[in-house]
Amino acid sequence: MTPPGDAADWRLRQQFLALLALAALPLAALVAAHRVLVRRKPLVGAGEKLTGHGPRLTPGQVLVHGVSLGEVALMRPLVPRLEAAFTARCLLTTTTDTGRRALDEQFPSHQRAFLPFDAPWAVRRFLARARPRAVVLLELEIWPALLCACRERGIPVLLLNARINEGSFRGYQTLRPLIRPLLRGLTLALAQNPLWGARLAALGVPRDRLGVPGSLKADIVRPASADDAAALAARFGLRPGQPVLLIASTSAGAAGAADEEVTALGHHLAWWHGQGWRVAICPRHPERGGDIAALVERLDGVPRRTSRGDMLTGLVNEVLVVDEIGRLAALYAWTAATAGIAVVGGSLGSGRRGQNMLEAAAAGCCTVVGWDTRNFPDAMALLREAGGVDEIAIDGDLTRLMSLAGDATRRATLGARAQAAWRAGQGAVERTMRRVRAACAP
Repeated sequence: MTPPGDAADWRLRQQFLALLALAALPLAALVAAHRVLVRRKPLVGAGEKLTGHGPRLTPGQVLVHGVSLGEVALMRPLVPRLEAAFTARCLLTTTTDTGRRALDEQFPSHQRAFLPFDAPWAVRRFLARARPRAVVLLELEIWPALLCACRERGIPVLLLNARINEGSFRGYQTLRPLIRPLLRGLTLALAQNPLWGARLAALGVPRDRLGVPGSLKADIVRPASADDAAALAARFGLRPGQPVLLIASTSAGAAGAADEEVTALGHHLAWWHGQGWRVAICPRHPERGGDIAALVERLDGVPRRTSRGDMLTGLVNEVLVVDEIGRLAALYAWTAATAGIAVVGGSLGSGRRGQNMLEAAAAGCCTVVGWDTRNFPDAMALLREAGGVDEIAIDGDLTRLMSLAGDATRRATLGARAQAAWRAGQGAVERTMRRVRAACAP
């Protein structure tokens, strides 16, 4: 529990955070209305997020939180190891709809919940309902109300695989008087690289509770087997021997920029088909399948959406739109098997600062990324040093990408070097768990 002399200070902080949360309610209402009325998306778990109420939860579990799909993927190697270290089950939480679907699919035997919005009243109710033994936050999850409430209740908080980009760092620096006491109370903070570790230290994390075991991204990647890839290809109508241009993990454009599928293809869809290539698009968010199908039609292609049970029928101008979760690993494996090219999105003007390009590298794909990969400096350093990645320039010139279509030797070299780089980057999970066990030893 919080020492008596500090209790008043922490209550004042929570009252201040409550005022901020109340002030933000009108903006939150506008965002919710835009989501429902304009984007036509449901507000899944809205009541649970706003109030902290929800189904009964077993007390004494280790709460592991990943905000969305990428962070949920980190749970796969961590959850069993955390359960062994704490000798307790894990309660798994997320914030987004896609994250919750992934939790339901990958962890059906675990209790799962939405973490509430960072409003003190919702956080207090949620913690009273969950009563966790410890809280593990993945990536960069600095929630002031949650950290305040955990500090007040004496719940240890561990921040794992932390990243803090330049923009976030500047923002947190302006809130340093509020953020610093919260970060000083962390039991452990493990960063992906030394720069991000130094930024956490500058914001207040004590040096003796800070570590840099590396990024967990390489360890979480598990390439699909050849059998899985072949089964997926048969289901979707992909043919052996026909190279695939896979445009993967793409998102809508940010701030007026073109959608990433547009940037990757330009007006060259017919060119790829004319070269004998099959084009497949697997967006980051499956609900964009309809928008991507419309794009394909504008480019005089015929979309085949897998979420509707479609498959390729052999028409030259067909494009496979894989608007389903859980297919990407097998798609990467098939792309590598056909000596194809994988263009990894999140890096082509969406503002997402990259998606995990090591997934393509691990499969042995000829891996291509865009110009904005700031969230993956370690992965890109590995791939660049090994000569295992090609990059599309910020001007969107696709000449380099298209030249790869006619250079099978270059594609094979890039794929082999990318896979070797992925293997070299493994081991962070065990280094992380050694620090966790040491920090939480009785």
